[in-house]
Amino acid sequence: MKKRILFLVIFMLISSLLLGACAARTASEAVEDQAPAPEGWNYSDAEKQEMSEEVESDRSYTSGAGESASAVERMMIYNANLEIAVEDPVSTMESVIEMAEQAGGFVVSSNVYQSYSESGGTQPRANVTVRVPAGKLDSIMAEIKALTPNPEEDVLSENVSGQDVTAEYTDLGSRLRNLEAAEEALVELMEKAEDPEDVLNIFDELTYYRGEIEVVKGRMKYIEESVDLSSISVNIVTKESLQPIEIGGWQPKGTAKKAIQALINALQFIGNAAIWFGIFCLPFLIPLGIAVYILVRLLRKKKAKKAARTTETIQKPNRQA
Repeated sequence: MKKRILFLVIFMLISSLLLGACAARTASEAVEDQAPAPEGWNYSDAEKQEMSEEVESDRSYTSGAGESASAVERMMIYNANLEIAVEDPVSTMESVIEMAEQAGGFVVSSNVYQSYSESGGTQPRANVTVRVPAGKLDSIMAEIKALTPNPEEDVLSENVSGQDVTAEYTDLGSRLRNLEAAEEALVELMEKAEDPEDVLNIFDELTYYRGEIEVVKGRMKYIEESVDLSSISVNIVTKESLQPIEIGGWQPKGTAKKAIQALINALQFIGNAAIWFGIFCLPFLIPLGIAVYILVRLLRKKKAKKAARTTETIQKPNRQA
């Protein structure tokens, strides 16, 4: 019984798709096969152009998202990451939040914490993530960078990434229409069904399709919101944390740099020596090593035979006695 119901649903869907395709083809042929104008009707070039544009507009088709092909725009999700150095990270974070809210966005997360410096003291740090209208992403990022004392030096990193979700959104639109068509067919079947078992089977299928419809709608809504609102994550540090430590005119940073450079030079020397040994020396050492190994084996065997003969010679007189 359940298989028969599924067969009827599939048959109704295929029939509706074929009827839609035939109707679209008939309308297109009707436009193309228009009868010629009666004699005596003379059209100017402007009128001919206008009629041609009207015919082309009648031929416009829809994409998976339900919009005409010429009107479909790329759907892009933009996310930005910034790391800046300022004098007061906390007040800067509050300024970023105020910018986002004034632009029509909102705060996703914010965090203020203390980090320990090499000198043993603590320095405040902040991190904030906001969502702002996609059209204002560049202007708001420029305003955030302007919060630093010197944008050329104090903007430590900047990254903007984009994700094209046009194809996914179009596919979701097509899937949604198919699911809604199946839902309508099941509703009609359930209204006509008389057997309680058939009603229950159809209701189970209807529940499944309605759940899938909600999932698709939720994903489409998430994509729409992500396209409309771009995300900006800002990591804020103090300028003091970037300054090198200096004690009595001595900067450990310079000494550490020299030590690291010396270590790198030593590792490079060891690496170069290993390469020379492997390429230049091994071709000579391998045959020499094999020869030495064979010679040692022969000497050991000879020594063992000599020791055996000596033992046998000593044991003979003892036996005769």
